[in-house]
Amino acid sequence: MRSSLRFYFFISSLFLATLGVSTAAQAVGGGGDYDISTGLSFNRVQYAANSYSWTRRWGGSVGINFSASSGIELSLQDLTERTYIPGYEDTTFHDQVMSVNWVQQLIGRGHALQPYVKVGVGQLNREGSGTYANGTGPGASGSLTAVTGLGMRVYLTRSFAIRTEATSYLTGGNIQTWRDNVGVTFGTSLSF
Repeated sequence: MRSSLRFYFFISSLFLATLGVSTAAQAVGGGGDYDISTGLSFNRVQYAANSYSWTRRWGGSVGINFSASSGIELSLQDLTERTYIPGYEDTTFHDQVMSVNWVQQLIGRGHALQPYVKVGVGQLNREGSGTYANGTGPGASGSLTAVTGLGMRVYLTRSFAIRTEATSYLTGGNIQTWRDNVGVTFGTSLSF
């Protein structure tokens, strides 16, 4: 519950801050278009009759576009991963990643299909609970992380798009960890 409230507070604050920057940018002729995006995914794997793993990921971002092809976004991703294998593992991990990302459109705005890439830096906070076969359990940790991703927006109207995005969090900025935290989300994007 507390993490949900933090998420909504974070997104609301980002929206208001971005709106202020957008208004200031329009006043000096800098464009000032902004985006609000959301996304979610769910994956479940059944290993045996009583063994399973599931992952739920959701998030949101608020961004400002400085040109027809580039912008900056503030993003929050929330991930819960549950694994249950009787006699071996019974764990739950909760990750939150808050990041600032550079978003580069591969073609200019105004097209119905808009592929993009993003890179950024963020803070990964992880809480773990449960136990492993040896009786130990995971704990809490936090680390600086690099963010990489690619996505596609498909505009259905001038301001509303559906989108898909694959994002990876590189723990400690190490490129070799890209497979450890990859997630694909599906969602919407609203542009003003």
